[in-house]
Amino acid sequence: MCARALANWVDGERRARLIVTRDLEVLWMNEAARALRDDGEAFDICDGRLAPRSPIISSLVAAARPEEAGCAVVPGEGGRHWVAWAREVCAPPNALIGLTLQRARSEIRFQALIENHLLTPSEGRIIEMLLAGAETGRIAQALDISIETLRTHLKHAYQKLGVRSRGELFAEALSFVGP
Repeated sequence: MCARALANWVDGERRARLIVTRDLEVLWMNEAARALRDDGEAFDICDGRLAPRSPIISSLVAAARPEEAGCAVVPGEGGRHWVAWAREVCAPPNALIGLTLQRARSEIRFQALIENHLLTPSEGRIIEMLLAGAETGRIAQALDISIETLRTHLKHAYQKLGVRSRGELFAEALSFVGP
């Protein structure tokens, strides 16, 4: 079953793709990922382990689940941004994670997302922090609000955005990335 899931994932598209363990050991990468490694802009590989330029990628891998790909916008060098997805493609005890990286085509314009869906300033800040990869507990702490208040803002924002999950939120947000 793992072999079929891996084959389907590998053949899916031409973006940079890697298969890693939870401790970031790189087991496989496609040509696009090799080009990114050689470029050194998104990640390096040291002693067979992924060395991402941003801790957001490590967090995505650690939190990867089979049901839904985790996704985050990753700030890069020179104002460039990356969009990263991580999904568990093989269940424990093997627990292999599929990681996909794609350069955002232009400046990230989440302000347009916020304005288009009439989010309040609080809802907008929370959504931007989620899209930047922050966890809900850290967002509540950074904004000095309770987790219940955060959940209420998220519930209202999700309703306005017409989404039901973090994955759907990222899918909606990606329509505001690039031209």
